[in-house]
Amino acid sequence: MRRYYSYPYKAEPLNFPLEPFARKFATVAIILCMLLVFFNVGAYAVLDPKRVSVNKIEELARDYYENYYYDSFVANLPEEDFQTAFTTYSEYGFPRVYLRELLLFDDGRHEKDRAYFDGEYFCNTNHTSVIILPVAPFNKTDYELKFEYECWWNS
Repeated sequence: MRRYYSYPYKAEPLNFPLEPFARKFATVAIILCMLLVFFNVGAYAVLDPKRVSVNKIEELARDYYENYYYDSFVANLPEEDFQTAFTTYSEYGFPRVYLRELLLFDDGRHEKDRAYFDGEYFCNTNHTSVIILPVAPFNKTDYELKFEYECWWNS
C-alpha cells in the first residue's frame, strides 16, 4: 500500500561527517583556481611579445625625439624661425624614422633592444617606421607619433 504525504513535506537533513571541511575545501579550491586564471591572463597581457615589441618601439621613438632629434633640430634654427619651422612640419611630420635608425642612433645605445624585434614576434627593421608630428606649443614633449608596422609572428 502506498503512503501519501501531505504537503509541505519536510525531509530530514542528511548529516555527513566531513561536510564543513568539504565546503571549506571547495571554497578554497575555487578561489585558488580563479587566482590562477587571473594570474595567467595578467601574465599573458604583460608578457605578450607583440605588446612588448610595440611598447619598445614607442619607447625608442620617444627617446629619439626628446633626447636626440629635438635638440639638434632646435640648435640649427634661428630664434625667429622657431615657430615657422615647427608649423611647417606639424601637418605632415618630420621625415620618417625607421626602426633600424632608432636602434642605432646615439652611438648604438639601443642596439641591445634588437632582441625585442627578432624573437617570436618579428619586425622588419627596414620597413617598420615612425613619423613624428610636432604639436603647438612645440616643446620637447609636444608631439604625436604615427607608426607603420611591418611585423609578423615567427612560426
